[in-house]
Amino acid sequence: MSTTGRTATADPDDAALLATLREADVVHLVSHADGDSLAAAGVLANALAPASLFQISPVRTAAAADRRIAASTATTIAIGVDAENTDATLGADSNALAAYGVATELDDADPVLALAGAIAAGTIPQGDVVAAATDAGVERRPGVAIPTADLADGLAHSTLFHADVSADEQRAGALLAELELPAEMDERAHRRVASAVALSATEPPAPASAVAGIERALRPHVAPDAPFETVEGFADVMDALARSDPGLAASLVLGHADRTAALDAWREHASTVHRAVRRGKRTRRDGLVVIETNDTDPWSTARLVRDFRSAEPTVLAIDDEAIALATTEDDAVARLESTDAIDAVCGRSRLASASADVEADALIADLEGQQ
Repeated sequence: MSTTGRTATADPDDAALLATLREADVVHLVSHADGDSLAAAGVLANALAPASLFQISPVRTAAAADRRIAASTATTIAIGVDAENTDATLGADSNALAAYGVATELDDADPVLALAGAIAAGTIPQGDVVAAATDAGVERRPGVAIPTADLADGLAHSTLFHADVSADEQRAGALLAELELPAEMDERAHRRVASAVALSATEPPAPASAVAGIERALRPHVAPDAPFETVEGFADVMDALARSDPGLAASLVLGHADRTAALDAWREHASTVHRAVRRGKRTRRDGLVVIETNDTDPWSTARLVRDFRSAEPTVLAIDDEAIALATTEDDAVARLESTDAIDAVCGRSRLASASADVEADALIADLEGQQ
């Protein structure tokens, strides 16, 4: 799905958000715990007036957002979550792109952070943010989108794709050794790596959807002075930290996080999720694949199973605390909201989540009944 960079006045909600931010002395940004929403929070926070105070609170559920907002005495902005009694909201297929349009009306906005957020959301950035990123020195090169200079490390821990090398740095190293790469990577060498990874990620048991899924991991954007090797790698780390270490993720989007700590958290999250994709109990239903994640983040797991393991267009990932629904065509948020058991949903059109205080069999029956 593609989206465009927007100006602050293009949408009534954006105009209301802009007016709210201009009048606020203290801003509390309550963000859904995903890379795109946190990037949006960072873009807005970094564009606030120097005298303004702010706080970023990542949350996984609408109930958690409501609690944060109810306890706050600041001007509250809900990002990527349908919260009650907030002063303004931001909700789009890419919250980071929408935030960029608002932030440009406040002060200088960070196009690289907005670009990374849009990539984390699975959208194709277009419009003003791309032009600004290009002016800032961002360009594309052949290869695979990873956050590290170490190729084996990056391939083993990327959550932009799932393949035989995922969560297995030794296997990733063996794949690279077969390519006999030069010591100094040139464009031809990067293309060879990309071809090998694409083949690994799309061969059986990967479904046909893997061909489209692997595209976001190829031909990455690179930016001067960026915290990671590629902008897509930045997006991957943001998304992983949003789920596993939201405090560190908030520091990352503000430019204050320790890079080593961020990469360590990314590796741990990625390894856990890839093991869940590989070992989790999967059941194929009518138009739906259900995977039990065994205490692993269902948000990341559902996305990877949808793109690289599911023969059905919809994936439901379930653990003891949360569920996530990943879709290829239908609106994931609308599908969860239309079930009898769920009334508070977070996420975006192709990936949504909710608390797991529902009976799994009843939820599955509801989703199957929507086919």
